[in-house]
Order: sequence, then C-alpha cells, then structure tokens
Amino acid sequence: MRIFRTSWMRAVRHRWPRIKRILPILVLLVVGGLLYYFGRSVDWPQVWIAMRKIPAERIAVAAGLVLAGYLAYGSLDLLGKRYTHHTLAAPKALGVAIVSYALNLNLGVLVGGLGARLRLYTRLGCRKSVATRVALFSAASNWIGYGWLAGALFVWGVVPVPAGWEIGSGMLRLLGVGLLALAGAYVLTCAKSRRRNWTWMGQRVTLPGAGMALAQSAVAALSWAIMGGIIYVLLQGKADYPAVLGILLCTSFAAVITRVPGGLGTTEAIFVAALAPQIPAAEVLGAALAYRALYALAPLCLALAAFPLIELRLGLRRRKTPAPPAPPGGAARRLL
Repeated sequence: MRIFRTSWMRAVRHRWPRIKRILPILVLLVVGGLLYYFGRSVDWPQVWIAMRKIPAERIAVAAGLVLAGYLAYGSLDLLGKRYTHHTLAAPKALGVAIVSYALNLNLGVLVGGLGARLRLYTRLGCRKSVATRVALFSAASNWIGYGWLAGALFVWGVVPVPAGWEIGSGMLRLLGVGLLALAGAYVLTCAKSRRRNWTWMGQRVTLPGAGMALAQSAVAALSWAIMGGIIYVLLQGKADYPAVLGILLCTSFAAVITRVPGGLGTTEAIFVAALAPQIPAAEVLGAALAYRALYALAPLCLALAAFPLIELRLGLRRRKTPAPPAPPGGAARRLL
C-alpha cells in the first residue's frame, strides 16, 4: 500500500505543472457552460424585478454586514502589524487593508491584494519587505480561516451539490477532511515546531505562536462567515445559512482556480445551479447580483475615489516636510 501511495504521489508531482495549466481551463469551460445554460433560460426582466423586490431593510442589514466584513478582513492587517512589529498606526493599517481589499476583489491580486497594498504601505513609511510580509500574512490567514470553515461545512454535508455534477457529496466530504487537516496542521506546527524561521521566495518567514495562529483562524473565519451572511440576508432566508455559506465558499475556490477577479460570473452561475431547484432562478440571480453590487462594486467605487486622495495627501505632506540638513562641508564638496 505504501509503495502504491508513493508511486501515485510521485506521478502527481511529475504531472503537476501540466495539471496546473489544464485545471483552470476545465473550470472555465464548466463555468462558461453554466453561464450559457442559465443565461439562455433566465428571464432577465424577472431578475430585475426580483432585485427590486428585496426589502429596503434587508438591503440596509446587508450593507451593515458589508461594513462589518471589510472591518473583519482589515483586522488581518492589524494582526499583521503585531506579527511584523511595524510602527504604522492601526487606523492607517486598517485603511490600507480595506482599500486594497476592495481593489483586490474587482481587479485581481496583483493590482489590489499586492500592488496597492505595497504602494500604500511604502508611501506611509513602511519598508517594502515589511509590507510584503504583511500582505503574505494576510493572504495566508484568509485561507487558513477558509480551511477551517469550508472543511467543517463540507464534512457536515450541508452544501447542496447540483444533480449531474461529477463531484458528489462524498468527494466534498473528503475535501473537507483535507482542509481541516491542513488548517489543524498549521496551528499545531505553530504551537509545537522548534524551528521558527524559514526563507521563502526571498522573504524571511517567522512562524507565529499558537495564540497568533488561533487569532488568524478566528478572524479570517469570521470574515468568511459575514460574507455568507450578506447573501443569506439578500435571499431573505429562503435557503439555510450553512448551505448558502458553503456554496459561497465553493464559488470562492472556483474563482481562485479560474483566476477571475471577484469570481465574476462564477459566483452567480454556481449559486443558480445549486439553489435553483428550490428557489426560482431569477430570485437567486437577483440576490447574487445584489450581493456583488454591495460587497464588490460599491466598495470599489469608494476605493477608486479614496486611492488618489490618499496619494495626493501623502504627496502634499512630503512637500511640506523640510529636507534634512546637509552634512558639514557638503557645500564645499559640491563646489569642488
């Protein structure tokens, strides 16, 4: 058995570069097929009507959850501040995280999650290496929390799997066990490992303690749970919250594989496929589009307005800051 497992792992490792190239294409084909199928059959005027029928109080609650969700995600950068010991004030670190997260959801990781974050942190006085460590810490924390939450929901078996899909509930449970094992292994390693420092991708990585690992897991899981709560509220309780959250976690994983920023189209297609048997497709799609408008598009507009203002303010502050005095004899040396 051990020989078979070793040979299988060796074969997977050998073929992984090819698998990594093919997998996004396969997922894109599946999502494209779903979009075509449901886009052709959905009555779009009914979708607009369904969106307009969402009660105003539900929209208000969802908007409040959006704010809570962004604060929860931004708190990962506050944990990153404690992890890296940088001296940037907590409100500024939180603001950088929120602006970059809004850009990340809509424009991708390179622009928002990394590019905007590094730009703002360095403009505010942090070294680029420190800003990179914060960005990597936040991203790792986000997926550790995902592992705990998605693993528990997949093992629980509450995620509805559309009929005819090759991945059944058994495979989803197996995936959940794997996610829980990875998340648990991270916390256990943080608690028990004797080696605390590594170099990865040119960056010195220090393993956090058990308390920090648990805090990462809790804050990130809370961020994901709030995201599920937003679309649950917009669906007006017509589907169970664990099922809605589990579907959202599936869509997020699919979006990472396809590399589509914010899971554009992927989220809507999978939600309709999973919930349309019990809820009219127009209502599911209307709630999913309202979720995107509240959680992604509205914050994007605010971030696009805030980013140049922050740049302008930092530029003006630098101009007002007096230049350091020249060293003694500097003028004479320049003349010579």
